[in-house]
Amino acid sequence: MVNRNVIFAMACAFVAVPFTAHAQANRMVPTNEVVLTGYGTVGYLLDTQGENANRFTASISPVFLFQFQDRVLFEAEFEFSLQEGITETGLEYAQLDYIVNDNIVLVAGKFLAPFGVFSERLHPTWINKFASSPPIFGHHVAAFGVAPLMPILADVGVMARGAFTPGNFQVGINVYVTQGPIAEGTDPIPEVEFPASSSDNNVNKMVGGRIDVGLLPTGQISFSYLNGDYDDVGVLDFTAWNIAGEYRINGVEFRGEVVQTRQEIEIFTGFPTFVRSGFYAQAAYRIRRWEPVLRWTQIFDSKLDGVSQDGTGAKQIGLGLDYWIGPSIAVMGAYEINTENGVELDNDRFLIHVAFGF
Repeated sequence: MVNRNVIFAMACAFVAVPFTAHAQANRMVPTNEVVLTGYGTVGYLLDTQGENANRFTASISPVFLFQFQDRVLFEAEFEFSLQEGITETGLEYAQLDYIVNDNIVLVAGKFLAPFGVFSERLHPTWINKFASSPPIFGHHVAAFGVAPLMPILADVGVMARGAFTPGNFQVGINVYVTQGPIAEGTDPIPEVEFPASSSDNNVNKMVGGRIDVGLLPTGQISFSYLNGDYDDVGVLDFTAWNIAGEYRINGVEFRGEVVQTRQEIEIFTGFPTFVRSGFYAQAAYRIRRWEPVLRWTQIFDSKLDGVSQDGTGAKQIGLGLDYWIGPSIAVMGAYEINTENGVELDNDRFLIHVAFGF
């Protein structure tokens, strides 16, 4: 039986591509232009607990951009970082882009999924104005008393992207099909992971999308959704949605995201739903080279079929101060105050790093 999610995604992608695109001439003059860009970070962390209470960190993420022709592009990002004295490498994304016309781009490969805004656009350390990632996502030196709600989501598949400007608004539409999540562990509530492998653990595929509505340059609001089966037999559902917004006025920038995940689990009495939700809200104010940043993050107590699971939530207050040496290099300092529900932990910490883009 053809998967209903795949049918839905293919139909959305077909509708998004206007028929006029087939009538446009495609220039086939090879260009073979290569650009090397990316970003890096060196820093220091001071924890209030743990055996390794203080440590230095370093990472670099080169990005390769290659243009085959006017309409065919390839881009890839690699990550090299130190983890407990060992250099770890990773492939953040590697994708082929085909520019259909001024409004439509088709993507294939491993790409940063447009779920929310932070994961796809803001996670590079010199773009993120705080010295760590929001704990609801986890990534660069993020730490918290509970597990993040979602990773910096990158997966293998295909995607159609469109951007339109009706009147004073800008509208973006993104639809994708990827391999999807898998279950990690055999607990009653297994952990859901996104391995971005070239194989899948079931016949189901994950379908997702994001709609952006912007009144530039003032602000934007985005709505994201994804769904896919995560167990080996393709029965248990994983669903997530995200609402993200940003607003800028007189040098002040406000942004935030709300995330909820819904995971079906299997027990002897049926298939209850395990729900997790949280948000982060951030404000920054640029004063010449200085930029103070305030971030509030909260993950609420989980719910199993509507019943709250006490002691599964946490919150964080982050106080940051950035000094911009140049347009793409900054010294960022931050102090994180962590509070876990029902747990006595002393895991506040201080961070400082130099983040640069090149």
